[in-house]
Amino acid sequence: MQSGWAGSNPFSIILPTLNEGDNIVPMLETLVGLYPKASILVMDDNSKDGTAQKAREFAAKGHDVTVVSRDPSDKGLTASIFDGIMHSKTDFFVVMDSDFQHPPTSVGELIEKMHEGSDMAIGVREDKVELSSARMMASWAANAMASSYLRWKRQPRSSDIMSGFFSGRTQLCQKVIRENDGKFERKGFKGLFDLLKFVPRDAKISEVVFKFNSRRSGESKLSSTIIISIMRQCGIWGKALAAATTFFIIDIRGRYLAALLLGLLFTFGVLRLTNTILTADMINSMLLAIFLSISYLVIANRLLSNVGRRDGIVQGAKLVFTGFSGYLISLYAFYWVFSDINTVQMLSLFLGFGIGFLYDSSSMIFKK
Repeated sequence: MQSGWAGSNPFSIILPTLNEGDNIVPMLETLVGLYPKASILVMDDNSKDGTAQKAREFAAKGHDVTVVSRDPSDKGLTASIFDGIMHSKTDFFVVMDSDFQHPPTSVGELIEKMHEGSDMAIGVREDKVELSSARMMASWAANAMASSYLRWKRQPRSSDIMSGFFSGRTQLCQKVIRENDGKFERKGFKGLFDLLKFVPRDAKISEVVFKFNSRRSGESKLSSTIIISIMRQCGIWGKALAAATTFFIIDIRGRYLAALLLGLLFTFGVLRLTNTILTADMINSMLLAIFLSISYLVIANRLLSNVGRRDGIVQGAKLVFTGFSGYLISLYAFYWVFSDINTVQMLSLFLGFGIGFLYDSSSMIFKK
């Protein structure tokens, strides 16, 4: 049993779950052992791997564990968290993941902050070495967006709004949820951010540093969808940015349009800077070359990204192949119409296609 206030007093632990069948029982066993007075709420978002059933079987052994199978029409991590808060019947609650990235031993530290008078206590990751470079960059960008928005709204902030590990006063947070129900991104992934947007400005926020662990089992659910969801949480301009990002990066039509326009802009920009005289045949050949090569690039990148291995070396080889072959297509299309090509024209095609290639390739990486 954990020493301190949390080890001998009641509070709620909210576990939002989605396909955590391999982790849920070990997590419940650990929490019950550390905090025998805690009421554990498993808010299951219609898992397909038996998560809810395993939790119910554990609860049937006499443990204070409640399993809630949520409405499938209201799916989302934030919705699961908020439903858990509304189900809580204790003075304090803690929200944490079920995959052991949030250490169960730190739950007591968060609750101790609540006992000492905080309105909310937020777990701050000591280091993020367990994150991949892509996840670390995404986490930094998301935290910067959220923190900037909260600063602009003059709301309480934390140094790690994205950790997802936090505690709060139940009545305070229930009041916030009831009064602002229609303003939340319920399908989103960062309930803490939504709460901080609406808690009283004088709310006392504490932080607890913890070591971020790797998942014990299962797959991470982080994706570009989370970044876009956070954009939508940042007011009307954030929603506009999310819509633009979705179209120009996630949607293949928008990605193609952006890559094509960038390719044309840089191709004809180089020709203009070099004072190249543009004839009708040259313009037509340039347009055809960029159109065919960018069309090939976007389609090839999408097809190749969905087949075979996806590790770094193989993915890099696929990108090199599409880049090289796409550039050859642009040269062939230009030469087919214009029948001659000089150094300046080759350079303009290279830069134009290259910019389109960089945009489409980086968009594919962000999309994942």
